[in-house]
Amino acid sequence: MRPLILRRRLASLLPPRLSVKLAAALGALVLVMTSVTSFVSYHYFAHILTQENLKKDAQVLRQNAQQLESSVQELMIITRNLLADPQLQQFCHTEDPDYFQREEAAELLTRYLSVQDLLHSALILREDQVLWNLYPLDQTFDALKTPPDEIRPAGFTEAFQVHSGVDSLWLAAYHTPISDLAHPQQKIGELWILLDLRQLESRIAAWNLPQQEMTLMQGQTVLIPSPSGINEQRLDAINAISSAAVQPVRSGYYLTSPVEGTPYTLLSYRPHAALRGRASFLIVFFILFSLLIFLLFLLILSRIVKQFTAPLTTLTDGLNQFASGDLTTQIDIHSHDELEVLGDTFNTMVVRIHQLLDQAVEDEKIRKKLKFDMMISKIHPHFIYNTLNSVIVMARRGGNQEVVDMVRALILILQDGMAVHEDLLMDTIARERSVIEAYVTIQNYRYKQKFSVVYDIEPGLEEQLIAKNILQPLVENAIFHGIIPKDGPGQLTLSIHRRQDQLHVEVRDDGVGLRPELAALIEQGAEALSAHRQAEKNSVHSIALVNVCERLEFLYGHPVHLKVQSELGKGTAFLFDLPLVPKGGSTS
Repeated sequence: MRPLILRRRLASLLPPRLSVKLAAALGALVLVMTSVTSFVSYHYFAHILTQENLKKDAQVLRQNAQQLESSVQELMIITRNLLADPQLQQFCHTEDPDYFQREEAAELLTRYLSVQDLLHSALILREDQVLWNLYPLDQTFDALKTPPDEIRPAGFTEAFQVHSGVDSLWLAAYHTPISDLAHPQQKIGELWILLDLRQLESRIAAWNLPQQEMTLMQGQTVLIPSPSGINEQRLDAINAISSAAVQPVRSGYYLTSPVEGTPYTLLSYRPHAALRGRASFLIVFFILFSLLIFLLFLLILSRIVKQFTAPLTTLTDGLNQFASGDLTTQIDIHSHDELEVLGDTFNTMVVRIHQLLDQAVEDEKIRKKLKFDMMISKIHPHFIYNTLNSVIVMARRGGNQEVVDMVRALILILQDGMAVHEDLLMDTIARERSVIEAYVTIQNYRYKQKFSVVYDIEPGLEEQLIAKNILQPLVENAIFHGIIPKDGPGQLTLSIHRRQDQLHVEVRDDGVGLRPELAALIEQGAEALSAHRQAEKNSVHSIALVNVCERLEFLYGHPVHLKVQSELGKGTAFLFDLPLVPKGGSTS
């Protein structure tokens, strides 16, 4: 109910004009379509822009990792040069180096390490002896000693912490065995180069940008955290640091780049909010774009709606003028479409209604005149009936029963004819048969032993309604124009049967028959017979048949067709089918 009430309130705010409502509906449709299109386009382009930003950030992270890899390559070069230095080889071969030899070895290590600020110190493990190039800080490093008979492959260790008084250092070590140059399979010691993670942290801090901070990881261990700690807050969202450059998580994306040659990985987190913030200019762009498109469409739609509704306005004005009583109004529409056809139809309708009203006035005048004439004509039948009844009384006194029967038949025929004047257009088959029998009675007194009538009426159809004065004229036509001109007596058959939902009627005689051209003319209907009757003044067949055809067309319409079967010297048959009319019904 609420949406319906809201829609009605919105409709009440609009002026009651189709153009305004149509423009408002189309404008709302365009606004919705533009908004939806902009919304979908924004999300599509924002997604593309996010992916491009992630790719660029991943490339930057990779470049930073490559800088670390360059430092590692420098470390590898320093290590190889140091391992091949003759002074280091000689020191490792000396079983019990003295103080000066140890100082020279320490100085050698310091000289090599001074070329890179990331290198904190170095030491040489030789059997159970340890040589630092710096003063040993503590004994924490003892756990990293390797048994003499074990050769551990070169590599980086996990970060560890050493203490110097109250200070502590986080270091990472790169270790490699020292092999005898003469016998490469013989291990003569182990070289450890320690990396200062504070120096590495300061270098990474220089690469950090707002919302683009980096973290150095070793496996799942954080070596150098991000300044704000944002990278470490959601590390539990990923099971393991993979080699994939971009790893999506629920709240954003993790960018990773391994430092080749080390167990370390650079990691950076990009939250969705930060990525959307970098695409915020798209929101402004698409809002302005939507408004521009909407205004442009509104401008175009206003002209189109005005062009399309102008003929409707003209048609509405014409209808209002016609409704006010102006029956001569005409409208002029030239839109070359259905509206122009509608306008022409309206003009035709106005002219036709004007003609029908004029015709109705004339018909009303004629109807009133006919009603008056019928009222006058009812006076004469009463006088005729009284006169004929007097004849019957006189015939009875004279003992002439034939005159009595003939006058009674005439009275029955006259009464049946008056029923039509009283708007009784349909009657039962039994009643129509009684009229025919009365007519035949009269004609038998005139033409004794000249003809006989056979009634072939299907049982049960006596109360079926049929049009009045249809059968009697056909019987009269068969007697006078078929049997009377014939030499000798003749027979007439009236046949009525039911065929599905119709009455099949036949009036058949064995008289002289009709000419083929006259039979074909009768089948053409009342209009053709009337024209023939006017052309041939001496026509004797046309009067009754014209009346029958006109009555059939008036009462039943054009589907009722009078058929003629005739052969000269053998007889004629009139056949037609009528729709079944229930008692109390009509033919409409």
